[in-house]
Amino acid sequence: MILIGELAKKTNISKRTLHYYEQIELLQPTLITENGYRYYDESAILRLQKILLLKSIGYTLEQIKELFQNQENKGEHENWVTSLNEQIELIELKKEELSRKQYYLRSTLHTLKFGGMSDLESLLQIISQMEDRPLSEGIIRPEFSDDLELSSREMDILNRLPILGSGDKRMEELLTIFQRVQSMMSLSPYSSEVQAIAGQLYEMALELFDRDEKLLDKYWELIKPGDAAEPVVLGMDHEFMSYIDEMIRFFLKEREGNAHEGK
Repeated sequence: MILIGELAKKTNISKRTLHYYEQIELLQPTLITENGYRYYDESAILRLQKILLLKSIGYTLEQIKELFQNQENKGEHENWVTSLNEQIELIELKKEELSRKQYYLRSTLHTLKFGGMSDLESLLQIISQMEDRPLSEGIIRPEFSDDLELSSREMDILNRLPILGSGDKRMEELLTIFQRVQSMMSLSPYSSEVQAIAGQLYEMALELFDRDEKLLDKYWELIKPGDAAEPVVLGMDHEFMSYIDEMIRFFLKEREGNAHEGK
């Protein structure tokens, strides 16, 4: 048997911790002499090693006590297998919860960057509606109605679009362009400054839609709100999207005219 100080040094924990384990009846010394010296035999040392292992993989002291108590009713091997499986399931649930929170945090950050504080109430409503929807690869994917009659190729393109709240760098690029458009809405959509951004935005949109202009137009019409309707996409209200419509329409008209002149 070894003294408490030697055990503490051997396992790299404090004597105070060993006293606490004794106090909560998790690990008792094998022998306490009349003068208060505490000794631990091989069985106690093995129990301590089990405690330290379980702590290192996420068990609380209460869970460890419960595990040791249950093994009196079951075989130790069977009890450990059951308990470890339960711990794995618990960790999976925590991972799902943390991933969902991370997604909501990013969504809030993106909303602040684009729409400011005014859109936070709408975001809160959207988040409450998404609570029961499954999380896939850290995001909640949009749902498209069967009425749209999309081909499998079109669905594949739409499912690869950057999503608000994702860690997709393309989302950050889009938000940067949209922010620049917002800052220039006091200017004419036909001005050279706005037209330069129109070219960047349209080229990026084409890349995102695999250069399928028809699908891009279909999607744009899908997310456009009516005059008094709530935005389908946060921040993309009627005024903002009408401005983008006009600047892109003029950009395409100018591009087509330049192409004819080139011929």
